[in-house]
Amino acid sequence: MSTARYIVGDSLTVLRSMEDASVDLVLSSPPFLALRSYLPADHPDKAKEIGSEPTPGAFIDTLLDIVEECRRVLAPHGSLAFELGDTYSGSGGAGGDYGDDGMRAGQPEFQGSAVRNKPGYGGFAGGKRNRNGTQGGPGWPLDKSLCLIPELFRIALVYGFNPLTGRQTPRWRARNVVRWHRPNPPVGALGDKFRPATSDMVIVCMSGRRYFDLDAARTPLTEPDAVKRHSTEQRNPRQGWDSNNAEIRQNPAGAPPLDTWVIPTAPYKGAHYATFPPALCERPIKAMCPIRVCRRCGEPSRRITEATDDYAQHLGSSWADRSDGRTKADGRERNSHSGQPVGDHIVAASRTTLGWTDCGHDDWRNGVTLDPFAGSGTTLAVATGHGRDAVGIDLDERNADLAYERIGMFLTVEHHESPEAVA
Repeated sequence: MSTARYIVGDSLTVLRSMEDASVDLVLSSPPFLALRSYLPADHPDKAKEIGSEPTPGAFIDTLLDIVEECRRVLAPHGSLAFELGDTYSGSGGAGGDYGDDGMRAGQPEFQGSAVRNKPGYGGFAGGKRNRNGTQGGPGWPLDKSLCLIPELFRIALVYGFNPLTGRQTPRWRARNVVRWHRPNPPVGALGDKFRPATSDMVIVCMSGRRYFDLDAARTPLTEPDAVKRHSTEQRNPRQGWDSNNAEIRQNPAGAPPLDTWVIPTAPYKGAHYATFPPALCERPIKAMCPIRVCRRCGEPSRRITEATDDYAQHLGSSWADRSDGRTKADGRERNSHSGQPVGDHIVAASRTTLGWTDCGHDDWRNGVTLDPFAGSGTTLAVATGHGRDAVGIDLDERNADLAYERIGMFLTVEHHESPEAVA
């Protein structure tokens, strides 16, 4: 049975209390810089709220503090996936989102980055104007410019330093940058720009042999048994495709997801106003959080596959052939480009699952997904719904009630100050 813990407290403080290598996937969406305020002004932990840093460089340093602790609690085979949006310099916050018809109508509006350019704000030198007449404090781009927060964050992770502050940090391997495209974005304030509808999810790991199960995240086929043939116009003499024989065969397991995910924002009736759509969490959890992990050696159980007979007979002296340890399936002429028989073309490798690896210790735990900015608990709900355990952290105790409404008896709520929260 899957379980979830929701720990109320400061993310960095709680992370520092967690055991090394105790989670398998970190999946979260940190608060964005200067876009909105979550806690009431009189909240005792208001100063710990992330997103109110004086500069983009300071904001990225704060994220790196979190990421470094996530790295410690992450198992060697684990991955980290952070969805992060951008901020306009000199903006007034989330604009029309807070209007009467906006998606955040009635919620507390954040002042945005423009407040940092006002005289008297401690983060800048009196709000002086640049020589070109546009107002902007040190450490910020020109007014109306994107800050490029997601790009700067990725550079810091991959190259090991924050390019804005020089702060050093351990290096990661970037495996994907997924672009989340919302077909139904809020209108907001447009002015002289196109309507923003995307944000990035960077996926990084420590090991070159991380856990990744592509078959678990494939998109089901609409026509599983369909076989298409190339027309004469599609014939490719260089690769030996014969219009009378060339086929497109589909992997019955489904199509691998692209790195652009078209996922609409999901309606949510709760009080939290920056919720993940569940569909955005499903692919990372199914692909990167193992179903079970050995408690003794820490190795996850991995899917074992082999080429199906139909696919294997078409393998030539290509990389796929060599990786399976096969020789050419028959004596037919092969093209030099891919090693496939002349006259045949297969665009998808069809493989079948034989089973799962077993280290032999017979002492398993569920895979664990961690969300250090848990909010209303979407990540936790999706993880437990797919047979994984989950841990969520959030500074706002009101969100714990929202998460409990979504997860129910599978969720335990703890406060970091209590002994059980650090056990």
